[in-house]
Amino acid sequence: MTEKELIRACQNNQREAQFTLVRLFAPRLLAVCRRYVPDGLDAEDTLQDAFVQIFSHLDQYDPARGTLWKWLCRVAVNAALKKHRLTGRWHLDRAALEDVPEIADLDHELNRLEARAIEDLIRALPDGQRQVFNLVAVEGFSHQECGELLGMATGTSRAYLARARQQLQQQIIHMETQRL
Repeated sequence: MTEKELIRACQNNQREAQFTLVRLFAPRLLAVCRRYVPDGLDAEDTLQDAFVQIFSHLDQYDPARGTLWKWLCRVAVNAALKKHRLTGRWHLDRAALEDVPEIADLDHELNRLEARAIEDLIRALPDGQRQVFNLVAVEGFSHQECGELLGMATGTSRAYLARARQQLQQQIIHMETQRL
């Protein structure tokens, strides 16, 4: 079944197609949710909310604007942002970071750090920088998409990411000098 056929079948409320979509994308979407919510149960609730939105609004997916994964990820991030607005807290889960195969555009030194050290470095970032870093560097959103999600200008997103990277690089250098 092609992606287009799968989407059409889901839109026609075919349970088997809906289960297939969930089976294909739930593990990766759960990892996305875990980056923003406090614990596993909350992440699972957020994922469930995301799938409710996905199946309710699947007709809004436009392949010309991006891949299905990107659209699904955006829905999951929006569900997490909604949960953040309700709780007022951002969280980052180490297990979710371990599910990410590679964090884009970081020095090779950052990629060598253990997941726990990465979590600690990212957690130390100020809220705005951490949010932008997660959306752009980890999730792969553009600065324009990030700005839309967080209600900020594209330039602000770029500035926050640059500051986050600079702070992470400084922390890595500091950690490396401490080892010597």
